Amino acid sequence: MTPPDGPSSGEVVYGLLRMADMDVALPLSALREVVPCPLELSGLPAAAPGLLGALELRRLVLPVLDLAAVLGRPAPRRPEQVVVVASSGGQVLGLLADEVRGICQVPGEALVAARTETGGLLFSATFRHPGTGQAYSVLDAAAILGLPGVPTVTDVTRDPTSVGGAGNGVRRRTLTVLRCGPYRFAVDAAHVHTTLPTPDLRPSVLTGRLCRGVVDFSDREVPVVDPLALLGLGELAPQEMGAGLVLDLGPGYVALALSELLELVDVPDDDVLPTPPFATPRPDVLAGMLAVDGLGDCLVLDGPALLADPDLTGFASVNTALTSGPVQQDDVPSVAAAVAGGAPSYLVFSIGVDLVAPLDQVAEILPFPGALTATAVEGVLGLVTHRRAAVPVLCLATLLGRTERPVGAATCLLLVDVAGCPVAFAVDALRTIAPLTWTDPEQVVRGPAAERGASLRSAPLVRVGEDPRLLPELDLRAVARRLQGRPAPSPTPAPGPRGAPPWSPAASAGRLPV
Repeated sequence: MTPPDGPSSGEVVYGLLRMADMDVALPLSALREVVPCPLELSGLPAAAPGLLGALELRRLVLPVLDLAAVLGRPAPRRPEQVVVVASSGGQVLGLLADEVRGICQVPGEALVAARTETGGLLFSATFRHPGTGQAYSVLDAAAILGLPGVPTVTDVTRDPTSVGGAGNGVRRRTLTVLRCGPYRFAVDAAHVHTTLPTPDLRPSVLTGRLCRGVVDFSDREVPVVDPLALLGLGELAPQEMGAGLVLDLGPGYVALALSELLELVDVPDDDVLPTPPFATPRPDVLAGMLAVDGLGDCLVLDGPALLADPDLTGFASVNTALTSGPVQQDDVPSVAAAVAGGAPSYLVFSIGVDLVAPLDQVAEILPFPGALTATAVEGVLGLVTHRRAAVPVLCLATLLGRTERPVGAATCLLLVDVAGCPVAFAVDALRTIAPLTWTDPEQVVRGPAAERGASLRSAPLVRVGEDPRLLPELDLRAVARRLQGRPAPSPTPAPGPRGAPPWSPAASAGRLPV
């Protein structure tokens, strides 16, 4: 992908930078790479406002310019600053920057052109970040490289002969390099919708090992997925989450949780080395491995395979519109009007997050029993007798793929009867009983129609009472039917000869798919 340098009718991919207390952007077509800036730069026999010196970069002796000084805003140097290699007209120049804040795709029509009567501007347009609303100024690489007295050098960063002696026609790719815990990954910039420097993560009904919560983006709640869990490489520690990479999967967005964004690099396609399929847990979404100067080895993610991953597309299909979006207060009838119109009543309850269920599905609400008869079946807390029936007591949170909830003072049982077979779901607490005030029968939910509402991903969103939130509507009877149709767990056989380990059912045998 080679976007144009300036505004156009198509989408342009920009590198987002922070420099001189300004948020600026540079088209990726003009951004060659980003490298750490040493505190001491080599001297140059030239003088110009903001010229700091030169940086040795492979075959280049690269002049480095501080735009803050050019604009009359000099600031002290800091160890963490970087040099952005900017290109225009076959020449390159290094620009001092405080940090790289990721990349972003911007439609051409979203750019607002900037000019003055006398000219001399160092930026050509402005835009607002499509996800955060932050204002950015688009640097004019040609204007910066054409500043009086500022030396530039010939651009050989994309000269095929400068990398490994390759001949003409070498294909190159621009990669976003990022860190996720102890791992470094790279992904084609063209497959990245945008980045979030510091995502504000919140818990959600989707929260589990794979999904770490949700974040507000583009007027909706977007699931945040742990890449390490997705790739079978472990889990990202909460304290390691410091950035987000947003993917557009068509039905919606998904954000990948990251530790930090590292660099944008331009490399020959041949530098991405294939990895043996047996050596990685998810070879279907890994394109290979790459050695990046100054960083080391990176696993290269296969962008198209990532966008087609069933787990990610499932999360993308359940983006939740924020209340400031399609559902407006004026569109929601009052509680009195809902009751007068015969709206059904719903029970609002919690399993760590709030859910709703039709009240007519709950035959009784019981206190949590003082004693249960254990059965050693995962997901089944035990059995209890009630009204001359042996009733299984189930942890609803565990069945829906969430962490098992401890029994507390407010824990109670929702008794659901399906074809004469009662089942009791343990929940953390009851919230309220209220009428349905809004639902959208056309909303897209994941899964077959027969299982609508039997899992968190297939649950439609509704509003009840005066609560402004959109809450998942769970079909408790469908959950019970799916559970009753599950085959009984097989007994664990005795150990085989010579101490062979016994077979055991999969650890997830007692958990319904979410």
